[in-house]
Amino acid sequence: MKITFYSSTPEVLAEIGSRIKAARIAMPATQKEMAEMANLSLRTISNLESGKDVSFSTVIEVLRALGQLQSLELMIPEQGPRPSEIAALGKPRERARKKANTAAPQTGWKWGDEV
Repeated sequence: MKITFYSSTPEVLAEIGSRIKAARIAMPATQKEMAEMANLSLRTISNLESGKDVSFSTVIEVLRALGQLQSLELMIPEQGPRPSEIAALGKPRERARKKANTAAPQTGWKWGDEV
């Protein structure tokens, strides 16, 4: 099943439990072995895989034991700057330049002083 905006909470919990169970079996590990790796009870692993509501920290520990903790990066990616913020910054500077002196140089000479 694909998890969508319209999936109910029980449906999402059941799907996550099913996916975690499939990952555990592919590992291969029994529920008892997974419980030991995640430092959780066998009952907690069973509840998670059957789609019962468990704490988020439990899911984190099971994902860590499965070697899938980085999957959370896909779930909630880090937010970068918004396009409007990038546009407000303008073009990034490529190099720094010294401002040119636009005033006339002071030489001490004036018109009418040519003798």
